[in-house]
Amino acid sequence: MTEDDGRQGGVSRRTVVTAGAWALPVIAVAVGAPAAAASTTGGVLYVTGNAFGGAGIFLSGSNYNGFGASGDYAPGEVTITFVLPEGVEFTVDSPDLWLVTVTDNVVTISNGAALTPSETGDLGDFSITGDFAQGSTYDVSSAPPGLDVQYVGNVGGGVFA
Repeated sequence: MTEDDGRQGGVSRRTVVTAGAWALPVIAVAVGAPAAAASTTGGVLYVTGNAFGGAGIFLSGSNYNGFGASGDYAPGEVTITFVLPEGVEFTVDSPDLWLVTVTDNVVTISNGAALTPSETGDLGDFSITGDFAQGSTYDVSSAPPGLDVQYVGNVGGGVFA
């Protein structure tokens, strides 16, 4: 799949700001560079589940606690990505609350609706089932970095028990 990196023809804003800063420092100080986009931080995502050889990865009881979050996590902003062993056929079952993307041996789940600071609750059951060899490994990662993700059970360990 090809992704558009957002570049368009012409001179970039960075080039204009940099050139302006060198050519006219007084104007650069007065105008300044655009502020970085604010990103949400805080809140806790508890990813609760286990990974078993010959069966797969099973999440149940995972939940989000938005207490302390600086704002909403927009739909698609919170992701959990599993990079599975190659060559193993698998199926994915996910609740309606999450969006699922599967590309080869990579499964990414993300929030389908905004997660608000006042929100808490169960995120539903999620599974990746397949005949993964016991002891084989997978990678699991999450985003954004400002969200505290706590793995409960062996799902965060990256090994099919």
